[in-house]
Amino acid sequence: MRKGLRIMGLALAVMTVMMCLLLVWQAADIYLTGNRPENFSAPGVRIRQVYSREDIAARFERFAPAVYVYLAAVAVGLVWQAAAGKEKPRPTAIPPAAAKPARHLAAVRLVLLGAAAALVVLGAMNGGARDVLVKAVNICTECIGLG
Repeated sequence: MRKGLRIMGLALAVMTVMMCLLLVWQAADIYLTGNRPENFSAPGVRIRQVYSREDIAARFERFAPAVYVYLAAVAVGLVWQAAAGKEKPRPTAIPPAAAKPARHLAAVRLVLLGAAAALVVLGAMNGGARDVLVKAVNICTECIGLG
C-alpha cells in the first residue's frame, strides 16, 4: 500500500507540473499573440480589442477537461491517502467508545466530499465554469494589468 501511495504521489506531482506548464504556456501564447506588431499598426487599436475577455476565456476553456481530470486525480489521491492512514494501529489507551465518533466523522466527510464533487460537476455542466473563468480573466486584465 505504501508503494502505491508513493506512485500516486509521484503521478500527482507530474500532473501538477504538467498542468502548470500548460497554463503558463497558454498565458504566454496569449501575451505573445496580443503583442504582435500588426495588432497595434492600425490607428485607435486598444488593448481591450486585442485581449478580449471572451477570446482568452475560450482559449483556457479548451483545457477545462484536463483541469477536471487533474482535480479528480487529486481527490482520489486524498481518499487513498486517508484510507492508508487508517491502517496504522491505534493506541490502546483510547477507549472503543471514543473511536466511534471518528468513524462517524469520516463518513460525514466522505458524504460532503461526494456532494461537493457532484455540485462541481453540475455547475460545470450548467456553464458556471465559463462564468468563473471570465471573472478570473476580468480580475487579471483589470486589477493585475496583464497586457
